[in-house]
Amino acid sequence: MVSGRSVGVRVALIVAASCMALLHCGGGDESSEFGNGNGGSSANGGNGGNGGNGGIIIDGGAANGGGGGVLDPDAACAVEKDEATLTPVNMFIMFDRSGSMNQNNKWTNASAALVSFFQDPGTAGLRVALRFFPHDKPVAGCTGGNNGTCSIPSCSQPLVPLAALTAAPAPGDTHEAALVSAVNSPANAPGNGGGTPMYAALGGAELWAKTFATGHPGEKVVVILVTDGAPNGCDENIDHIAALASDALSTKQIKTYAVGLQGSNETDMDTIAQAGGTTKGFFIGNGNAQADLLAALKAIQGSTVSCEFVVPKTSQGGQPVDPNKVNVNLTSGGSTQTLNQVKDANGCASGGWYYDDATNPSKITLCPTTCTSVQADKAAKIEILLGCATISQPPQ
Repeated sequence: MVSGRSVGVRVALIVAASCMALLHCGGGDESSEFGNGNGGSSANGGNGGNGGNGGIIIDGGAANGGGGGVLDPDAACAVEKDEATLTPVNMFIMFDRSGSMNQNNKWTNASAALVSFFQDPGTAGLRVALRFFPHDKPVAGCTGGNNGTCSIPSCSQPLVPLAALTAAPAPGDTHEAALVSAVNSPANAPGNGGGTPMYAALGGAELWAKTFATGHPGEKVVVILVTDGAPNGCDENIDHIAALASDALSTKQIKTYAVGLQGSNETDMDTIAQAGGTTKGFFIGNGNAQADLLAALKAIQGSTVSCEFVVPKTSQGGQPVDPNKVNVNLTSGGSTQTLNQVKDANGCASGGWYYDDATNPSKITLCPTTCTSVQADKAAKIEILLGCATISQPPQ
C-alpha cells in the first residue's frame, strides 16, 4: 500500500527465499536427513505431515510431526510481503507573476489552484520547492529586462526551499503552511508590469534541479514551468529556452512540464515539453481555470510518482539483491501477470519495465503503456519479487 498518495496503486515487495543447495525437501514416505516418516512437503502453507519428522513448508505453514524438513534446489520460492518504496520525487515549481497575470482573474484562479494542491492530503510525501518570476525574492536578479537582471543563478534560488508535504493540515504541516503563505502573500502577487523572462526563469529551475540531482542520485527531480505569456525579456528564442530543458533531461534525466495559462503560446509550451521529455504542454483556459490547473498539477504528480520504484539493496534476510533475480508482478482486473524486463526505454513497445542502470540499478521504471494501465486502475497492485531469475523480453 502506498500511504498518503492520491494515486491508488498498491505496492508490495515480495522477497523470494531461494531454495538452498545440498538440502532436500521432505516427500511422502521418504526418509529425510532428520529421520523417517510420512511427512510430505507443501507449497501452499499446509501441514507438513503428522507421522515423521515433517516436510518442508514452502509458504509459511508449520510441520506437525517434529523437526523441520529441508530445502530443495528446485522447489518453488517461498515469499514474504513487505512495502516497496516509491522513488522520492522532488518538484521545483517556477510560477509566473508577471503583470498580465492580473488580467481575467488569472492570478486569483492560479493561486487558488496552487493552495488547493498544497493542501491536498494526496500530496503527502511529495517534496516541493517554489519560486515566482519575475521576482527579486529571495535573491535579486530574476526580473528580466535590459538592466542585467537575467541571472540564471539568481532564478535558481527558491522562495520556499524544498521540503516534504505531509498528510497533516497546516499548521501541523509546516511546509504546507510555508507554501500557502508564500502564495497568499501580497508581496508575491503580480505587479502592474514586468515581462516574462522565461529563459532566466527556466534556466534557474533547471540549474537547481541538476544541482540537486547530482547530490541525490536515485531520486527523481522534475521542473514545472507555469506561465501565461510568451518569452519577454532575456533570451526570447524559444529554441534556446527549450534547450535548457533538453540539457537537464539528457544530463540528469530531469523531466520538464510546461503549463500554459490563457495568453501563452501553445507551440512554445509544446516545444519546451517535448525538449523536457514530457511530450506536450498543459493548456489552461479561463472557463474553469482553477479546477483545470489543479487537475494539471495532480496529473503531473501522478505521472511522476506511480511508475518508478526503488530497487532494494538487501532482502529482508540481509542478503544483497541480485539484479538478475528481480521480477515485477502487476495485479489488475482480478488477474496477476509477471511483466517482462526490457533493456531500456527504447524497448518499451510492448510494455514491461527496465532499470535505470543495468549493472548497478537503483530504480525500476514501468514502460509508458504499462504505467498508463496501472494509473487507470485505482485497485492495481505492483509487486517486486526478489530471488527468482528475471523474466526478460526475448531479444528482437
